[in-house]
Amino acid sequence: MNATLLDRADRLTDSVALVDRILRAGMLMHASDIHLDPMENGLRCRFRIDGELEEVLNIPSAMQSAVASRLKVLASLDIAERRAPQDGGFSWRAPGMGAAAQPLDVRMATLPVRHGERITLRLLETGGKRLTLDDLGMCENDRALFGSILKKPHGMVLLTGPTGSGKTTTLYAAINELLKTGARNIVTVEDPVEYEIPGIAQVEVDAVADKVNYSKALRSLLRHDPDICVIGEIRDRESAEAAVRCALTGHLVFSTLHTNDAASAHARLVDLGIDAALVDGTLRLVVAQRLVKRKGGGRIGIFEMWRPGEDAKPATMREDAMRKVEEGVTTLAEVERVLGE
Repeated sequence: MNATLLDRADRLTDSVALVDRILRAGMLMHASDIHLDPMENGLRCRFRIDGELEEVLNIPSAMQSAVASRLKVLASLDIAERRAPQDGGFSWRAPGMGAAAQPLDVRMATLPVRHGERITLRLLETGGKRLTLDDLGMCENDRALFGSILKKPHGMVLLTGPTGSGKTTTLYAAINELLKTGARNIVTVEDPVEYEIPGIAQVEVDAVADKVNYSKALRSLLRHDPDICVIGEIRDRESAEAAVRCALTGHLVFSTLHTNDAASAHARLVDLGIDAALVDGTLRLVVAQRLVKRKGGGRIGIFEMWRPGEDAKPATMREDAMRKVEEGVTTLAEVERVLGE
């Protein structure tokens, strides 16, 4: 498939056509990310497909600068700045596919490295099917628990896991579920907004202009009378305090956090400077997750849920993964690849 979609792409001398070819291939191959790595002998192009990186093309060094400039133009970045990281985004529609074709929302980040600028593109399809909690692969008990927490009037729900583990997808599926329950004022603070959801107020952080930065958005959040607050990521003490403050003042709060498992979320919040008693009083549920490849293509989540204060030991992520192996949804080799032996 790579040879067909990227046939002779390494011979193109038009940077516009080359970038279009790469983006089109990434879209059709359902890549989640495109990595452009400057090497000594060329620009290595790799796609992340189903969680794994696959090298698809080596672009001649002579085209490296032109490709970077073309992508910077699309993302409205400074094409003259090559010695400092930049990030931005753009919406791209494949040439010749018509106005009705589904566009790609592309998030772009650059990083100066030894042989040039490394570029990472995250591909987000827009206008597609709205994901629901039933699409994520939760077992019956986990799905019931998560659904019951969504009915709580206040408290904090955290989604944890490394980058690329599906936290944001689960977060948006929860928002879609909440929208079914009637008129709710939902306000989000995101960096960036990855999927647009009609009916909610989504605040996108503008790191470049600094007019709407994370701090300002968080401080303004409660002034807009939200029923539900969504904080894209708890990244420091300020965002942790904002999440806890929202939960303490009668709001249901959702956010993501980087921890290896569900139970570690409590310790991480305390490490960020939140009093343990406040964490105990606000934290309702922690969901840890990873993604494994399904048999036959596509990916599915494996989950671990921890409800603070429960005496019973929670089911682990490995137990959920092994259940999916027994059901024939995934393979033992895939589970070992994601979770280790």
